[in-house]
Amino acid sequence: MFNVSELEARVQKIEDSLPQIDRLDQEVYSLTQKLEKATNLLIDIIEEKNRLGVHDLEYVFLKLNIDGTKYHELPLLISKTEREFRKTGKFPTIQEFHQKVIELFSLTEDDQKIFTLEVTKNVLEKFMNDEDNTFPVCKMILSSH
Repeated sequence: MFNVSELEARVQKIEDSLPQIDRLDQEVYSLTQKLEKATNLLIDIIEEKNRLGVHDLEYVFLKLNIDGTKYHELPLLISKTEREFRKTGKFPTIQEFHQKVIELFSLTEDDQKIFTLEVTKNVLEKFMNDEDNTFPVCKMILSSH
C-alpha cells in the first residue's frame, strides 16, 4: 500500500501535468474543428453542391490558418447583431460589419486581402437564406452598401 508522501507526490505530479493537458485539449479541439471544415469543403467539392471559390468561408478559414476554436465566433457575431437589431432596430452597414469581423479574427492587412468584403457578404447571404429566416438582419446589412 502507498504511504501518504507517495500519494502526495503522485497528486502533485498530476496537478503539474494539468496545464499541459489543458493545452493539448485546446489543440485537439482546434484541430478537430479544422478537420471538420476541411472535410466539409472536400465533400462539397466532390459532390459539386455549389461553386466553391476563394470567397468561401471554409476555404478562407483554412487558408489563413484561423484557430479552430474561433470558428463559432462569426455565427455568434451574427446572432448578437440580430438580437441588437430586434431590440433597437439598428444594424451596422456592410463595411461596419466587415470591420467587426476583421477585429473578431484579428486579421492583418495581408489577411484582409484574402478575407475580403466578398467573404463577409457570402457569409451573410448564407445566413440570410436559411429556411427559418432566423436572421433578417443579414438582409438589412447586405442592403446597406
